Amino acid sequence: MSTPFGQNFLIDKNITRKIVKSADINPSDTIVEIGPGKGILTEEIAKSARKIIAIEIDNLLFENLTEKFKSNQNIKIIKKDFLKWTPPKIKKMKFIANLPYCVSTSIIEKVLHLDNWDTAIFMVQKEVANRIRADVCSEDYSSLSILCKVYCKIKKLFDVTNKCFFPVPKVTSTVIGFNRLIKPLVEKKNEKIFFKVVRASFRHRRKTILNSLFIELDIKKDILREKLLLSGINPCYRAENISIDEFIKLSNVI
Repeated sequence: MSTPFGQNFLIDKNITRKIVKSADINPSDTIVEIGPGKGILTEEIAKSARKIIAIEIDNLLFENLTEKFKSNQNIKIIKKDFLKWTPPKIKKMKFIANLPYCVSTSIIEKVLHLDNWDTAIFMVQKEVANRIRADVCSEDYSSLSILCKVYCKIKKLFDVTNKCFFPVPKVTSTVIGFNRLIKPLVEKKNEKIFFKVVRASFRHRRKTILNSLFIELDIKKDILREKLLLSGINPCYRAENISIDEFIKLSNVI
């Protein structure tokens, strides 16, 4: 069986129960499910949540979901690409999803930049989960690691074997929890320059931070060296050696 958007459908109900339990859903909660697929996770969420907004991009799956849940008043199925979806103006949401491998990073980045949510439980490819959780000086440390930790407290919940899906993928998945920080590590007014510096630094991760920034930013090398030293950063370091706090200091003087 092939799927046009590369979905691997979760088929193990024990895993759906564990995912929903991890979300700590209250009877008043609104849950946004991204890519409900065949609705196995949707069914479990519906037992606890006040309302589910399930966003499905695939035409056939959307039609099947609409038919399957036509009598469920608390489930709203929307045919839309989540990356183009505008969230409703409600006070707080929770996100739950078995994310398609090919767009998981883009979806996570969109969610992190939204304000009106407090918890997200995402199942992703294990390698992506490792990047999300990676600490400074590890080989998996990346701009994604920094983005996630600026906004959230991250926790690995459990791994899921490939036998729990159909079609069976070649990789292991990991369920990971995001609890949004009340106050992000970077102020709203400084976000644009902060993430510009971080992405520029990791775009050439085998080069020194000085050379990476020189390639990507319109700043003279001598000035960049001065800014790095002012921020307590060795210009010969690579991006993977630089902590979030150091990136914050650097973006404040760039």
